[in-house]
Amino acid sequence: MGGRISYTFLTENPSHDRNEALFTTQGEIMAEEAKNPPKGDQEGQEPTGNEAPAESSKKAGWAKRFLNPKWLGAVVVVLLFLQGGGFLVYRLSTHAGGSSDLAEVDLGNYQFIANELERGRIVGAEFSLHIALLPQVAEEARLRLEQRKFRVQQGVEQLLRQAHGGDFDDPTLGELKRQLQEQINETLGMRAISDVIVTDLQLDRVQSDPKPTTAKTELAPWMEKPSG
Repeated sequence: MGGRISYTFLTENPSHDRNEALFTTQGEIMAEEAKNPPKGDQEGQEPTGNEAPAESSKKAGWAKRFLNPKWLGAVVVVLLFLQGGGFLVYRLSTHAGGSSDLAEVDLGNYQFIANELERGRIVGAEFSLHIALLPQVAEEARLRLEQRKFRVQQGVEQLLRQAHGGDFDDPTLGELKRQLQEQINETLGMRAISDVIVTDLQLDRVQSDPKPTTAKTELAPWMEKPSG
């Protein structure tokens, strides 16, 4: 018996091997890029040089520092302090400029007439009344004076009807001024007066009785002394 031997020959395909090698090389490059992407892609922009990344990181650092809550709180505190200081200076300058207008207030002219039964040297007086206001309550006191001016006037007139001529005999008018200050403060409902000022004071005094004159008395004829 004779046997048949068959041989199979594998024929290589050069073009197929070339394409497979090219595909493998491109796959390796893409895998490497996926592991280590370029710096320009990581920052969202293409690097323009060695200075571009440094400048970008510097700007990011300043922004991060100023957006820190501690820095923001410090800035707010400084702004509030400056605003409060400016407002305080404005209030002080306004108060200093308007203090002269609020310091003294004119309350008008008044008259005193003594009781007929009172035997004093002063029977009447006319004067102008003013008050000096305390600086810390000057504005509020001025407002209340405008609202209660007739009640203030009525209180002063009632006090003068109860006064005596001796109240005006004092050169300083100390007791009369004290009573006027208490009366006006009570009407205003606050301690607002630092001083009471009386100007244009005119006093009516009792005229002195004329000295008695001695007249020669004529004696009756029967009272005449006999001559001898």
